Amino acid sequence: MKRFHFKLEPLREVREYALEAAKAQLAQAAGACAILDLQLKENASLSLEASRNRFRAGGNASDFRSSERYVLRLTQDRDRLLKALALAEAKREEARLEYVRASQAHELIQKLKERAQREYYHHALQEETKVLDDIAAGTAARLANT
Repeated sequence: MKRFHFKLEPLREVREYALEAAKAQLAQAAGACAILDLQLKENASLSLEASRNRFRAGGNASDFRSSERYVLRLTQDRDRLLKALALAEAKREEARLEYVRASQAHELIQKLKERAQREYYHHALQEETKVLDDIAAGTAARLANT
């Protein structure tokens, strides 16, 4: 029996490559979101610590001013991180949609391959059975003539 050869194999390979590329892009976007999330959590803990230390005993006016400036800088950093996180989440959503599209395209060509392979082997099995029946019928006819 001849081995099955899928005519659209090059297209399947291209779609598989596109799927892997989309998966890598999605992972990169998710990683960027995770990093920004961690930075936001760190910023929140630093802000909490700065708020606790603002009115500590033994502090003077310059210490108070310094901690106010520090809290202001942390607030600005938080706002910047929130904007960056919103952009990163939008990119992650775009990457997810691209991954879904690539996944569907790959799945479609994969199902076509499986269907063609199933039909090929079914037809090949029928042909093989037909040949074996002809051989068996010929053998039976020869034995009957003898």
